[in-house]
Amino acid sequence: MKSLVTGATGFIGSHVAEMLRARGHDVRLLVRDERRLFPELRQGYEICKGDVADSAEKLTAAVAGCDYIFHVAGLIKGRTQAEFNRINAYGTRNLCETVKLTKQPLLRFLLVSSLAAVGPSENSRHYVSETDIPHPQTFYGRSKLLGEKFARLYEPELPLTIIRPPAVYGPRDTGILEFFQFMAKGYAIQLGSEERVFSMIHGRDLARGIIEAALHENTLGQAYFLADPEPYPMSWTMALLRDILKPTRNRTLKSPLWLAKAYARVLDVVQWVTRKPLLPNSDKMRELLPLYWVCSAAKAKEDFGFESKIGIVDGLKETAAFYIKEGWIKVR
Repeated sequence: MKSLVTGATGFIGSHVAEMLRARGHDVRLLVRDERRLFPELRQGYEICKGDVADSAEKLTAAVAGCDYIFHVAGLIKGRTQAEFNRINAYGTRNLCETVKLTKQPLLRFLLVSSLAAVGPSENSRHYVSETDIPHPQTFYGRSKLLGEKFARLYEPELPLTIIRPPAVYGPRDTGILEFFQFMAKGYAIQLGSEERVFSMIHGRDLARGIIEAALHENTLGQAYFLADPEPYPMSWTMALLRDILKPTRNRTLKSPLWLAKAYARVLDVVQWVTRKPLLPNSDKMRELLPLYWVCSAAKAKEDFGFESKIGIVDGLKETAAFYIKEGWIKVR
């Protein structure tokens, strides 16, 4: 089997590529700059230079001869809706259009979307499920939902399966690196006075679930959340990470919501001047303010037997050890 993986220079895509190769697939990587690949992916893979933002005609070489496409690439930091849409929505459409143009007989097109495409939970008892009506809160979430809608336009000719992860962590991840950096300095962060609760999944668990979903016949045309069985309170998670890192300081930086919003608006101005996305901007605050980002992976377990295997304690220990080894964080 030959599989195309987009986003292999990133966190999840790199794990998907490695796991596919371990399963005996010939793996082709669509990358803009192969120098950004992790060392483990620099040999044994077919490299195809390109970008999902390219036209369908330019992407034909990437798609040709593939049995599976794992579309993992996505923009997670941006300033405007247009920036996010260019990659997450129109990039998905470009890839789907390439499949149509080349008439490539795929066994599966696996699209990695996000819980952000659906939106946060209504309350502490509400686990977002696949039947909920999407109500994305951010530029990122709306762009991911639009990407899903574009992909759906190509069904049934396109054998589509969609995966919507919640917060993902693990070695190689840069998405929550800043959180670890603050904690390594001995600072926890609390927005407002209310507890926040969120679903999580380890990157390798997610990558395994992505591949298992693509290979299973029951998943054709379906969308799934992949997550640990139970969500995690923010205060509990920070206490666990503090115990793992053991910084010399032990302080919690508490910010009222009005101050956090004001700071985000300042960054809005700065990022327009610098033309570089800065976090937490006002758009990111719309993701941070909801109290519950909780989803259910029950459908994935029922349809193709998915269960996460890496516990949060072991997973955070492994992630912290990776960051320290790579010099990404320094415990003080």
